[in-house]
Amino acid sequence: MEVVVVVVCCLLLAKKGAAEDAAAEGGGEGAQPQPHFILIVSDDLGWNDVPWNNKAVKAPHMEALAREGVILEQSYVQPICTPTRSALLTGRYPFTIGRQHDVIRPSQPTGVNLSLTLLPEVMKDLGYSTHAVGKWHLGFCSWDYTPTERGFDTFYGYYTGSEDYFTHKRSWTLRERNKDSTTTTTRKECNDLECDTPIVSGHKTITRSFLDLRNNETPDQHQEGTYSSGLFASRVEELLARDPQVPLFLYLPFQSVHTPLQVPPEYIRQYSYIKNQNRRTKLGMVSAMDDAIGRVVTALKNTGHYNNSVIVFTTDNGGPTLEAGNNWPLRGNKTTLWEGGTRGAAFVHSPLLPNPGTSNPALIHVTDWFPTLVQMAGGVPPEGIHGVDQWSAITEAGLSQRSLMVYNIDNTTGFAAGVRMGMYKLLVGNPGPGEWTPPPEGIADHPIPDPDSIALTPDGDQVVNDRESNAIATEDEQQPDVVAEEEEESAEGNKMDYSEPHVFGEEVSRLLLEMSGRNDTQLRLYNLNSDPLEQHNVAATSTQVVKVMVTLLKSYMFEYSPADSPHNAQDANPQNFDGVWSPGWC
Repeated sequence: MEVVVVVVCCLLLAKKGAAEDAAAEGGGEGAQPQPHFILIVSDDLGWNDVPWNNKAVKAPHMEALAREGVILEQSYVQPICTPTRSALLTGRYPFTIGRQHDVIRPSQPTGVNLSLTLLPEVMKDLGYSTHAVGKWHLGFCSWDYTPTERGFDTFYGYYTGSEDYFTHKRSWTLRERNKDSTTTTTRKECNDLECDTPIVSGHKTITRSFLDLRNNETPDQHQEGTYSSGLFASRVEELLARDPQVPLFLYLPFQSVHTPLQVPPEYIRQYSYIKNQNRRTKLGMVSAMDDAIGRVVTALKNTGHYNNSVIVFTTDNGGPTLEAGNNWPLRGNKTTLWEGGTRGAAFVHSPLLPNPGTSNPALIHVTDWFPTLVQMAGGVPPEGIHGVDQWSAITEAGLSQRSLMVYNIDNTTGFAAGVRMGMYKLLVGNPGPGEWTPPPEGIADHPIPDPDSIALTPDGDQVVNDRESNAIATEDEQQPDVVAEEEEESAEGNKMDYSEPHVFGEEVSRLLLEMSGRNDTQLRLYNLNSDPLEQHNVAATSTQVVKVMVTLLKSYMFEYSPADSPHNAQDANPQNFDGVWSPGWC
């Protein structure tokens, strides 16, 4: 154990210089000419929602890209949407820039800090033509926060976090005070398919839908009835008609497969054998996105871009099991710090790869794509980022350029954090609901245990069905009272498998108290090499590792920035902007 402690302490001392060292030594000596980059992000795609992890998923284009490229076995993202996108485009941990707690809701007057340099800005300076097609979700209350002001030459897509796939509209709910009511008016956003119009506490609830689709800064009023994945593919085909000699950076964050669960019926029919209706629809959405990706690859080949291209594909977080996503056999789901919420389905595909057709176990974090792509393009990443260049690890199947990683640190409504050190993962506080949810369709590469064997895990966590497994609702619609209730429920569900601070001595208790303000913080330690499903908390038998990792976590707190989560602003009401979700109210 003394050897482990000495090695770990050396890692801790070297932590702050890791990014710079990796940048100097990494494999980012970009090819000539500069490669084209296609950065594809799927929304709410679970670990078990992709064909290379689940034979039931019909997505032949994605499967071919993955299996003929490099499948990334340990590619980590944030537990939820906006934090992942902010990490991807800034190269920084969200807890250092105020984006660790939640998504940016449509009526919140904020966005990714304007002092930060985004990836497209750096690529543009390197001579790239930069384009974004799809979901933004990084703030739009001011034009300054929008894509074409943050480094993108063009933008086609939507600003908010979710909307109807066919109408491209997002709802605004206004609770108007009745004539005889003495209560005040409140406003909230909701999903188009979940809003109703009851009379509640003297209020009449009125829901209206407003357009959120733009071609650059101009609303596109002419696409109603066109499914979004096909619409975005058409836009990409137009972009690829340009000169392939000009290096291209294309950011393609699909709406798919976020709620609402919508897809043309022909995509559902191929899953008719699945009894779970929502699961049929969800997998149909994956197949529709796959068709769009197939169109993009065909266009790359037809226009002369493909032979010098690098395609990076990743999800933005784990699948929401309440909404038919699935992360089997991983533990947890979207919004949680468990592997099911943070270990993302991902691959790299490129004719430039020297090792196609392989799987890679290197530890990669979403922040790493920033310096990896920049250095491949011949540039130098900005100072202060947390990502490291991983191209040599990906292409040479070598060791990862990182051994340390922060899952997240959030001290907004209660302390929750996760940190990785080599094979070890430490969770501090409440990591969120911790169930293992079997595939709803009943088909997987590994057998599903019989009910008796999955009723109770060694640590006392129950495996529950798909309807019960995710305590978090659609991210944009979640309200504070719901959050509090769900945190209480998840704490109850996880209470049997955590260790208490006093077991590890006064120093650990003091550090945890300084970080969290609590003296009863939950601690969990997992050896992911031997226990990738997080079934066995080994904290009690690895006290020295816990002490070192708590110290490591405390060192990151010096970079912690409080969450930027302002109250909703009624000035965001699209009725103020001719019925379109628009900037101009902050």
